[in-house]
Amino acid sequence: MRKFVLPDEASWTLPEAWRDGLRPRRSGLTVPGQEVSADAVDELRTWLTDPDVVKTMQRVRERTVIFDPELLAAGEGHLDSWRAPGGPGDEPDPRAAAVAALLVGARIHEMGRRLVHAWVHQFGLEFAVRATGEMSRLVADGALWVIDPAPEKNYERLWRGDDLQDLTRVARALRALLTAAPDDEYERACEILAGYRTSPVGRILTSYLVPTQIAWVDEDCAATAAGWPGAPDRGEDFSWGDHRNLSGILVAAASTIEHLNQLRGNINDSLLGYKDRGVVGTILDGIGPDAAIAVLGDPFYRGVFRLHDDRWSHRERLNADAVQLLAEVPTDDAFRLMLRETLEGSRRRPGLVLKTKALTRFPVRTLRVLTELEAEREGPLYTAVLGLHVLADPRLLPAVADRLPAPARARAEQIVAGGGAGIGAAWATVLDAYDKSWKKDELDSSDEVKRAITALASIPTEEALGLVVDRVERKYFRPALLTAAKRDPRLALRVLAARATDEAVAELLRNHVLAYPQAVADTLPSLDGDPRARVEAIIGPVEQSPAADHSAATPPVLAGPPRRADGKPMRVPDLPEWLVLPTLPAVRTTGGDSLASDAVRNLCALLAVSKIAEPHPEISEVRTACEPGSLAAFAWAVFEQWQAAQYPAKSNLAMVALAVLGDDSTVPPLVALFPAWATSSMRVRTGMDVLAAIGTDLGLTQLGRLARKAKTAGFRRFAEERLNDVAAARRVRPEELADRIVPDLGLDADGRVVLDYGPRRFTVGFDEQFQPAITDQKGARLARLPRPAAADDAELAPAAQRRFTELKKDVKTIAGERTRALEEAMGSGRRWTGANFQRFFVEHPLHWQVTRRLLWAAFDEQGRAVTAFRAAEDRTFADLDDKTWTLDPAATIGVAHPWHFAADRAAWAEIFADYVIIQPFPQVGRELFEITDLDLDAAVGREVEGRKLYALTARGWRFGDGHSSLLRDWPGDVTIELGFGPGYHWQEPDAPQHLNHIRGDITALDPAGVSEVIRDVRWLAE
Repeated sequence: MRKFVLPDEASWTLPEAWRDGLRPRRSGLTVPGQEVSADAVDELRTWLTDPDVVKTMQRVRERTVIFDPELLAAGEGHLDSWRAPGGPGDEPDPRAAAVAALLVGARIHEMGRRLVHAWVHQFGLEFAVRATGEMSRLVADGALWVIDPAPEKNYERLWRGDDLQDLTRVARALRALLTAAPDDEYERACEILAGYRTSPVGRILTSYLVPTQIAWVDEDCAATAAGWPGAPDRGEDFSWGDHRNLSGILVAAASTIEHLNQLRGNINDSLLGYKDRGVVGTILDGIGPDAAIAVLGDPFYRGVFRLHDDRWSHRERLNADAVQLLAEVPTDDAFRLMLRETLEGSRRRPGLVLKTKALTRFPVRTLRVLTELEAEREGPLYTAVLGLHVLADPRLLPAVADRLPAPARARAEQIVAGGGAGIGAAWATVLDAYDKSWKKDELDSSDEVKRAITALASIPTEEALGLVVDRVERKYFRPALLTAAKRDPRLALRVLAARATDEAVAELLRNHVLAYPQAVADTLPSLDGDPRARVEAIIGPVEQSPAADHSAATPPVLAGPPRRADGKPMRVPDLPEWLVLPTLPAVRTTGGDSLASDAVRNLCALLAVSKIAEPHPEISEVRTACEPGSLAAFAWAVFEQWQAAQYPAKSNLAMVALAVLGDDSTVPPLVALFPAWATSSMRVRTGMDVLAAIGTDLGLTQLGRLARKAKTAGFRRFAEERLNDVAAARRVRPEELADRIVPDLGLDADGRVVLDYGPRRFTVGFDEQFQPAITDQKGARLARLPRPAAADDAELAPAAQRRFTELKKDVKTIAGERTRALEEAMGSGRRWTGANFQRFFVEHPLHWQVTRRLLWAAFDEQGRAVTAFRAAEDRTFADLDDKTWTLDPAATIGVAHPWHFAADRAAWAEIFADYVIIQPFPQVGRELFEITDLDLDAAVGREVEGRKLYALTARGWRFGDGHSSLLRDWPGDVTIELGFGPGYHWQEPDAPQHLNHIRGDITALDPAGVSEVIRDVRWLAE
């Protein structure tokens, strides 16, 4: 055992998370990236033409105020000089620069920093100091502008506040440069700034800029505490732009606790940013870690810096980030506050204590302070955390004993001598109280519950682990138990053997015995009585079972661990603790033998180094060498073990197993779990990835169903993305994949299904309009599906009713989707082989209902329509003369466009009328147009209905970026664009639009494509 090394508990470094936005000071922490760049002038010149900056300057000029004409001209002249190619001249005016900063809006787009850096680059640091000082005078005196009395309404407070924000942004940039300035330049800056301490605004600003002038900070903090006696009262409208608002930035100049005490209750947060951690970091950088209690322990500062919990019911306590900061501070007071914030009150957060790693960072302080708090205050969690700390590492107490005060040392020794008695019970008490409380307010969150259970399971005593076993059927306990069992299998064996009196624990014992045979061999001699008998009852059958050995078959691919592409063995992560290999079903080779146990372990290692979408190359060899059905059964058994362990997120091996070894037998039970996983979106998304990886028609059908019917738009979109990925991988278009995965919904070849009520049965089919047609057992037509009666089966009848309701919805949705797809296919010229047409459209029970109502055509190699035909009711085909037409499996088939049978339209129309065939969309009677029918001058500029634009998205068009155009792609890489304005918005679907342009080479389309585009344009303009 390695020697326990004690950390330095007095060291202090401000955490990185609290350095973002730090206001640096001399001798403090360095903030990178504050240097003036060589292109500072060019950068400012570029940004002065930025549209947002220009708009801001316009808004300043449009205020209902009266500007001082001389100051305004000077400021605009200063800005113009930066815009000029040669840049500003050699005699700059600091006051003009100050006005410019107020005109340009220094608070936005980092314009304050850009101005200051350009000043310093062009004129030096001293100029920037003077310009900032002049800016403070303009703000303090309100000299740049006064309110115009003519308008009834003005926003003086808001505008004064904007000017004050501009000043602070400039000051923040200058402070960063002063921090790194040479000593002589810094001293000169202090001399100059002293001359601007003539008003409260000037005093606060100078203290902020050079906080090393502690005497200034002392004076200004004291003045703030006293309410700035003698300061001119410019009225409430000026309050947002003077010292009453600016005083808040003095916290960034504070260097003593007394400064914070003086500012407490006398400042506001208007200029400190929202949840700006850098302000708190600046205080700690200036004062030191002792300031942590003054800030984080004070209700006023918690509110000012928004350090409290975001939840309204717990706004009195610190948020998790603030607790983490306390856990970094090397003082007893900070440690005490951190513990009280987490281990007391309602919704306690012991898991947060463990997450901060404060116990590891301050092992001696932990023992000392927890011992004191356990004696002083009520609550089992002090005992729980203290005991966990003492027992977690046996090296701790000997290493720190001589550094502990007598009470802390005695308490720690008492815990060790007692074998940790009562420590697990303290954790269990809190967890049980949480479980029994209907408000669930004993612990803060489910994450806290998991961490508390993990803490209980990590205590290396039989008492503590026994408490976990006793609660193993409760949520989150089983994963913690399995982790603890892997960490110390001998301890776990003793506990499980002693408690295996019910089925759940007996199963855990059996799995444990099979998973850790060495621990059984080491521990069994020390067991006696019932525990020994329970273990021996498991060992005997296992040793005698030939199935447990899985025979000796070891395919070459599984003869060793996975290998890299260069043939060297890979580093394989540890198999998860929930995986019990001996209980998995045998995997059979193609020769009928079962895999040897080492081969099974190597198979699991292959799964461990695979990803759902990127299986290890050797997986394909495994699939070749082994019987597919047994691999799928093996993968599902692995998944069930993961499920039984309550889906530990640490390992994805179970989902990988389903993805790379699963088949159609895997799909239905996996999809059936999705509703229960609704609150775990990542698990549902991973499940969709698995369906895509399995890639069978059934798997993709289910993925398509999710793309249509998943409850959330995010899930529907994700499923659609996976389908598109599959299509791309198979080098087919998404619409071609869609043909293959249309579900049959359990309908027979004639599109019917039997609904079983028990003593009664009803047959449901669908007519040409996809309306349900219901008949009873005698063949009588019913108007509607009867309600379940008392004599019907209590389970079957309601289930049949639900099946009917869902079936109607599914048929309606799928019929609409496929009808739109076929209409689009007619215009775009999609083609199928005769074999695929027969398979996907004639033999499919739903597609058939659409197929038989359309006219189809066979095409030759040049794409010319050779024969038009329809599908008869008996699924044969008939031509224009109503003679049987034979489908060649190799033929090229497509939905006939009227252009393909233009000469025979009247004859086909008569045939469809004679057979009373109602087409799903206009086809035989569809309007035909030629390129000469498009009058661009008449179409462009016409007002169109917004709803019609949206309707075209169901006819092959899609919205372009900004919803100001519709696009449709055509064969030959041609895209037609219909531009309109002002743009479609779903919240205003009826807002009028105007057709602005029609772009794309329409003449490159075939006659059917030309006709479709013109038809849609004319329909829009009607």
